[in-house]
Amino acid sequence: MAEQHYSFEPEISAVGNAVGNAASDAVKSHIWEIAALMQTSADYNQGDSVLAIVTFPKDKNPGTACNGRPWQDLHLRMNYARLMSLGSTKITEMLQPRWQARFRRRHNMENSLPPGIDHLLDFTPSDEGSEQADLTAALWLPKGVKMWYLAGHYIPKPILRTGPVSAGISRPLAEKAVGATLALGHDDVCKSPVCEFICHPDVSQWAVAENTPGIFEDPSVPIPHFRRIEDYCPIRHRVAIMRVLRAINGHGLLLNSAPRMWTVAQVAMHLEVPSSVVDPITQWLIAPPNTKFIEVCPEKAFQLALGLRIPSVLTAAFRILVNELAIDYAAATPVQKRPETTWAQRKRDDYGDFPSDPVEYASRALVDRMNSKLAMLLSDDVFSRFDFGIDQWDRLLHSSRMAHHLGDADSKAACENLKAALLAVFHDRVNDALHKDAPVGHLASLIDAQRRHYLKDPTQLMTLYHGLDPSQRILVPFFWQELKDVGAVSTLSQALYNGDSLATVVSTYNAHRRRIRDPPSHTFAADSEFVPPFQLDEFLADLRHCLLVMCNQVLDRGSKDNDIVFFLSDHLILNLDEKELNYLPIWADGLDDDSGGVFLDVIPPTDMGPSEPGPSYHTGHTVGTDMSTMGGGPSTVAASDYGMRDLDLNDATVAGSMDAEQSVTTGIARNRVVAIGSLSGDSEQFSLGDHEFAAAMHNQPAPGQAHAEALVGYVEDVEGEDGRSDYDFENDDDTATMSDGSTIGRDDDDLDEFMNDVDVAESDGRSSTADASDFEMI
Repeated sequence: MAEQHYSFEPEISAVGNAVGNAASDAVKSHIWEIAALMQTSADYNQGDSVLAIVTFPKDKNPGTACNGRPWQDLHLRMNYARLMSLGSTKITEMLQPRWQARFRRRHNMENSLPPGIDHLLDFTPSDEGSEQADLTAALWLPKGVKMWYLAGHYIPKPILRTGPVSAGISRPLAEKAVGATLALGHDDVCKSPVCEFICHPDVSQWAVAENTPGIFEDPSVPIPHFRRIEDYCPIRHRVAIMRVLRAINGHGLLLNSAPRMWTVAQVAMHLEVPSSVVDPITQWLIAPPNTKFIEVCPEKAFQLALGLRIPSVLTAAFRILVNELAIDYAAATPVQKRPETTWAQRKRDDYGDFPSDPVEYASRALVDRMNSKLAMLLSDDVFSRFDFGIDQWDRLLHSSRMAHHLGDADSKAACENLKAALLAVFHDRVNDALHKDAPVGHLASLIDAQRRHYLKDPTQLMTLYHGLDPSQRILVPFFWQELKDVGAVSTLSQALYNGDSLATVVSTYNAHRRRIRDPPSHTFAADSEFVPPFQLDEFLADLRHCLLVMCNQVLDRGSKDNDIVFFLSDHLILNLDEKELNYLPIWADGLDDDSGGVFLDVIPPTDMGPSEPGPSYHTGHTVGTDMSTMGGGPSTVAASDYGMRDLDLNDATVAGSMDAEQSVTTGIARNRVVAIGSLSGDSEQFSLGDHEFAAAMHNQPAPGQAHAEALVGYVEDVEGEDGRSDYDFENDDDTATMSDGSTIGRDDDDLDEFMNDVDVAESDGRSSTADASDFEMI
């Protein structure tokens, strides 16, 4: 098998002569990479080697690359040990004898393999089968991926460089186009015999363009012919396999377009070798300003990061998706499914199917958390619930308690009036911030410039914000940005309460505080006031500090995502807390271990496991411990007493208690259920007189135990004060003499009637627990 070499220096020279701008390096790299793919590898390892083959369709034109040459079958030598170290079950299966024989027949190598080759692998994708259908669906290019080449042309407004507050906040590269290196690469199949940028000296197709409206399809701006690529292309699929195999061999992987990045990622995930491409794909996603891909297409970024295990990208996309969906869930009219667009008009996409959707769970948790914050702000004890205390408020509460016991009517009224005034004025300002219109000025212009990345004519921010319910507004930053200034002295000191300013109410209180008597002397000396004056300025300063801390915690974006900068999301709250982030996988610092437990409520503690499969959860009965196996003495209740001798706790139909399953420190088998209280003493006896047993009698029973319980109640009813039975069966007959002189037989009709009552009670749906209200004793 001879090596194939192509001379591609003429193409590179042509590009160098024709291109006199920043795109020339990107074009040269593009041509170099194609030429390298078309060469047969010269890595001849002696022994223990694998020959990888990728063939192109023979029944139709295999397509032409950007250098004008047709794609040829690939033969690449690979190292066996390196392939096995990837841990791919697909590659391992292909190395099995059955598949090796098939590959040899397919390529006419049944009798011998090339020198130095021990294994043959054919990576050519099949044309049929369910697996191939799923792979084709995965390789189908999303709309945002196909249109991302426009990110290399679009020039955003300079305002993007600044953040919500212009002073001191800078976002380098935010106002720059992504550029040719990351976004303007060509597809693997050209639409003409020779690629356009080689034929023509003008390479404007690889440069920024002033007239590009944004990163979306616009009928007024025609798509260049060579940019109209297929949703799925078998040639692109095969070339991506070649790139992945070369990456496994240690060769560089050039990702200069979103379609190439997406296709390579899907192929690597299908072959179960994501580690071979994860580094270059991560670099593509987090290289600014290409991080905008995560914000414009968060669903697809989430899919990629989940499949390739990229924690930083997964968390960044997760934050965006969670906040957007939480705003929908918080609407006054509940949504039945995700709207097609977000509240800011970003068009949504699919991010995958999950048994339990982490985005949905985290969104609902975020709604609950923000609602609790608002409830705290509007509560009567709000000034006592901030993370940092407000000293003047604490003193006022103390003064109020003193006034209640030692003050006169005027001092009591002054205290209560000041407390009510502070709360009322603060609550009014919170409601004002909640109902205020969307911001104008710099922040409005900034968000408008951000949204124009994916919208040609976006609806005004004020109009969109006006349509949000108050419960939704607490999930966007504007309310919290407004709340920061509520504690300012100029904002609150002149606020009115019942016609008086807050400053006046404070003065009135300070004038009446002297009427609160000192308990020892019942008088106040001028230099020993028992109740200090209320300092409004100090109160407002502490309040402002508390609000700043609280609001900054909500608005903070920090560096949680390994310094992934958000350029286009100033209309979202992206600071999720631990509970919301717990729905991420463990490898992304979450708690989801694929068991589903993170999505379930914690099972409450119980002294026994569930008594039946399914959601029913009974705590009314406890299985007696067989002490003969535990060294703690025999149990006083035989297993046969309740028909449990043959109970198999290993039966898959019997659900287990979480507490029981985790009781590995008791020395008892993990599937053995015992009474909690019985483990506390030296002996593990379990009798009818135990507290645990008595409590269990009044809980919901398992089916079939009513007769036993009713019989116990029947016997206990006739038991004497000294613990002895009031009747004794004679040895020579079936009767017993009662304390009143009457007799009762073992088959007495009274007993039969009593047990019939138990059956009737169960059939009527009443509790089968023996209770005095259900049955009347003899």
